Amino acid sequence: MHIEINDNTALREIQQTFSDFYPWLQIEFYNKAHKKYEGSEIANQLHADNSVGEVKQTHVSGLLEIRPSYKVADVEKEFQDRFGLSVQIMMKEKGQWVQTTGTDILTLKDINQLSRNASDEYILSELEAEEHEEES
Repeated sequence: MHIEINDNTALREIQQTFSDFYPWLQIEFYNKAHKKYEGSEIANQLHADNSVGEVKQTHVSGLLEIRPSYKVADVEKEFQDRFGLSVQIMMKEKGQWVQTTGTDILTLKDINQLSRNASDEYILSELEAEEHEEES
């Protein structure tokens, strides 16, 4: 996957491109950088309607390549180092989007599959709970 990033690119466009390739993951943008294995504060989350030029200090345009074999931490670091964008990759866990802080060493392919499996299990447990309520 390649994402073209310039000052006119909306954060939402980057999110959509990323999620098209990794449907069980999402990417969120923040106004403060974080270190490997650290989370980002929800209060620092940026609105997806912002353009890249509105939220970053450096004004560098370019093409970002993201491969399934890349580790989560490396992708987050690449956004920061090349474009001055602080991002968190999120996965779905028990029906909620959570930051991948503890799984930063996994590849995008692996974390996407992990999120898919966790979502499938959550959906099945919800269906089982509904069936149990109907039987009662």
